[in-house]
Amino acid sequence: MIKIPVLPKSFCRDFIEAKGDAGQLVMYMSLLLGYKPLLDDWIPKSRIGEFKKVCKRHGIFLREDVLFVKIDKQKIGNEILGRENLTTTSAYGFPPGVDLEGTIHVFLSKNIELLNHGMWYPVIVKNRVIFQARADLLRYGYVLGYPECCIKFFRKYNDWDKYSHLYEIYKNSNYYHFYCNPLLKDIVYSYIYHMPCSFACRQTVKLVGGLYKEIKKREPEFVATIDRYLKMPFLVFYEHKFYAFEGRLTDKNEISYSEVHFVSPNESNNIYQERLSRGNCLRLEGRSIIIYKNKKAIDNICVPFTNFACEYPYIIQFS
Repeated sequence: MIKIPVLPKSFCRDFIEAKGDAGQLVMYMSLLLGYKPLLDDWIPKSRIGEFKKVCKRHGIFLREDVLFVKIDKQKIGNEILGRENLTTTSAYGFPPGVDLEGTIHVFLSKNIELLNHGMWYPVIVKNRVIFQARADLLRYGYVLGYPECCIKFFRKYNDWDKYSHLYEIYKNSNYYHFYCNPLLKDIVYSYIYHMPCSFACRQTVKLVGGLYKEIKKREPEFVATIDRYLKMPFLVFYEHKFYAFEGRLTDKNEISYSEVHFVSPNESNNIYQERLSRGNCLRLEGRSIIIYKNKKAIDNICVPFTNFACEYPYIIQFS
């Protein structure tokens, strides 16, 4: 995992301290600077009081939605209706005032009226999974301020039984702008939190452009760090499995490197780092990743086909 050596010295630092982490930090900056209309996040219940004070200090309105009490999917009983349809969210839902430990899903905006347009996330209530209304799901991207072209692309390709969303974006790209790199969004170093329709999406570049200048004026060292990490070479498998490299592309299918980082959100998917770390060069040939050490082939990773969360490996470097 990439370490987070640089955080802002002052701008939005109070949000980090109140939350206890730096998740979605750039999105908080975007909200404060007027570029993002609505933001949702999960705040530890023990920290919600201090978090509300910080929001009030910045003129941010807040609505508490649901208390999430996480549960391992393997421990969800067969009596829970809809359990097989849970994806990344696996939690019981309770009213925020219930005397239980967990994280409170909150909506944040400078416009108090937008708080009523936040989307419900799937949770287990009593003995069934409660899903959001489809109408809410379809309009939520607009409320969050995402470009329309990206929303439409997401609707079409965010189907893990049929597509690798990141691979579809890659195929739809003839250039890779670092503004449009979503791979590090869950470890702070990203300017977007949506999946763009291409890695050179004009609307996404336009959206980030003004935000980038404003953050750089306030926190130049932080921005320089984000830029460096976004421009690393990446080996991508799918949304929850990809690696960043301290190195460079020697051609479009080959990376020469000194260090490898697993940077996707689910650590259980980190099955290749040890093998990749033994080498200092890799070459992608179809679904095979050949690992070299000082120009000698030492390993070969063959990427299997899967029916769910399809993996289509590719190499990419943003600029």
